[in-house]
Amino acid sequence: MRDKVWDNIELNFEQTEIPAMYIYLSKILPLFVLPIGFVLELLLMALMFVLKGWRRTAATFLVSAMLVLWTASMPFVAGEVLGKLEQDYPAVMMSEVPVGDCIAVLGGTVEPVLPPRVDVDMLESVDRVRKAAQLFHAGRGKMIIVTGGNQPWSSFTEPEAESMKVLLLEWGVPAAAIVVEGSSRNTRENARNAIVAMEEVTCDRPLLVTSAAHMKRSVAAFEKLGVTVFPVSADVRAIKNPKLTLLDFLPDAGALNMTTDAIREWVGQRIYELQEWN
Repeated sequence: MRDKVWDNIELNFEQTEIPAMYIYLSKILPLFVLPIGFVLELLLMALMFVLKGWRRTAATFLVSAMLVLWTASMPFVAGEVLGKLEQDYPAVMMSEVPVGDCIAVLGGTVEPVLPPRVDVDMLESVDRVRKAAQLFHAGRGKMIIVTGGNQPWSSFTEPEAESMKVLLLEWGVPAAAIVVEGSSRNTRENARNAIVAMEEVTCDRPLLVTSAAHMKRSVAAFEKLGVTVFPVSADVRAIKNPKLTLLDFLPDAGALNMTTDAIREWVGQRIYELQEWN
């Protein structure tokens, strides 16, 4: 392992090729097809028809809104939809992971220490960071590249990658083994900037860590840029349940969140295909 400490490394990134307006649109436009946004559209249509006096049509839109919300909130539906995404790159046992030169872990996992917080706030996808630490301690990579910046509208003063580094340090990864990339704002930039970091540390055999549902788009983004990675999925959320109960068909807030995340990822995959980013 190199002795160099990468705390304040100045990586030679190219000027970002993705305009800030695109970042805004990539977050706003999917809202129209996500469950909550779609339900609100149906409710607005129902209200419009009520005002016009078309009560039967309004009732149709109102019932449709209720059905969409109920369906998207069912644990059974959430598991099926998210599971379809996760099955492309299922989690593997540590014994199946080859030894690589470095481990690249993508952001979207934590938020920084901000009042009244006294610690880094770990999101559900923080499994990615933990998996990277596990891989390092198992000798599967000599360096960990953490990649994750802030969105243009973010009020955070430091990039997410710095908070990811804090967790890695707490979990026993030495500072000399961590490369921080804090400029990327989406998966495309995660891949491009991580590749720059790989060149700096001479990493020819990278392991890629991200959520299972996000892995297909991530692998494709790296491959589009000419880098082959070994995928190590984390944050597996869809659990196979052979014995369904009534609760699997009743509305649940957690299930609605899973369905929303699955649709958002599906939209992301389609956008990347249209942009030829994967």
